[in-house]
Amino acid sequence: MAHDELSIMNNQPTVERPFTRRPFSFFPIRHSSLPLAALSSFVILASSWAIADDAEKKPTSYQLQPGQFPPEGSAHDLAGELIQMDHVNRTGQLRPDRRDDQRTDDYDRAMLFTLLPYGTLRYHGAPAELRDIPIGTHLHGQFYFDAKLGQPVRGGSGQAFLLEDDFSFHQRQQRVWRLDAVNLGKNTVTVTGLSLIDNRLDAKPTVFQLNPATRLWKDRGFGVLTDLAVGQTLLINVSVATLKGPGRATDIWLNDESRTLATELQLEVHRAHQKSHGLPGWIHAVDNTKSLVTVILFGGYDPGLTNDFKLRSRVAALVAEDSLRSYDQINDRMYSEVLEIKNVPLDPGSSGLQLVIKPENLLEGFRPRRVLRLLAATWPLSELPWEETLWPGDNRVK
Repeated sequence: MAHDELSIMNNQPTVERPFTRRPFSFFPIRHSSLPLAALSSFVILASSWAIADDAEKKPTSYQLQPGQFPPEGSAHDLAGELIQMDHVNRTGQLRPDRRDDQRTDDYDRAMLFTLLPYGTLRYHGAPAELRDIPIGTHLHGQFYFDAKLGQPVRGGSGQAFLLEDDFSFHQRQQRVWRLDAVNLGKNTVTVTGLSLIDNRLDAKPTVFQLNPATRLWKDRGFGVLTDLAVGQTLLINVSVATLKGPGRATDIWLNDESRTLATELQLEVHRAHQKSHGLPGWIHAVDNTKSLVTVILFGGYDPGLTNDFKLRSRVAALVAEDSLRSYDQINDRMYSEVLEIKNVPLDPGSSGLQLVIKPENLLEGFRPRRVLRLLAATWPLSELPWEETLWPGDNRVK
């Protein structure tokens, strides 16, 4: 399926052992939706733990550069539960998973995060927005952190490159759970991780909790707990994974048909959102003499949407901030002619698709390293809800 070939699949696979949730500590930084020029202060924590008084064990780091995509494998893996979000500004909080080498009084310290402009989310195996992901969902992430202090401390904040639910993470790793036992009296399922690549089982089983709210997806609808049968291969989304052991199952997918349905539904949610808001990308170059703007679209979006961008067609170009919020897209859009569409090197965070457009007029916001959102000619140009726009100025989050 097309959505299984999204550019996010080209990101460096997480180094975390599948089905083992290991939280990481992080650096304290001020939480804000920073402009891209300020992202140079954020760097990746390349080792999972550093000791302040041992110089040889200090982490190496990669420093993000304004207007540039990061290199492959430079992000730091961290998983946790989504406990708060501001979907408009693409910020939120995770309660990171516990790890063995943490002090117990550092357990469950919330971590603030801000999605990078090219940061993406996946839910049920398809692209998503924060608004699509329920509070309490366990997520796997790739992050960049501030390493100025040279040591990890409790709390902190990070820039998110990728966030994905268990369904998406395990699917990308080509992993499932094999159902070993069901105990409806104790409301538990015992499962063992299974690699579909080499048919290898995890060394130890895992026990998840059930409750009456657990949803079972079966075929093109829903099942019941008694549909669980030993030997089935499952995908499972969980919650409270940090506070109560492996966690409580919120959703269980019993077969391929049910998983395909969940992905199809989320993909349609994603397509509808992008068609009303526009696909985002970075301005790579501006030719003021010829009034040409070169844009590289971000990755992580349904590639089928880009089929609506045609040569010599007209697109609406919207100036946006690093939060991907645009202004008044009815009055501030600038219609532009598409003069060139070509593939460029596929960097992490990039779709690998570059467009050269010729706007009717060059706006102040048409500058290199700034974010644009492009709406194809066949997409509706409609007014966005007041709270999603950056106009007027008093609507900004202080």
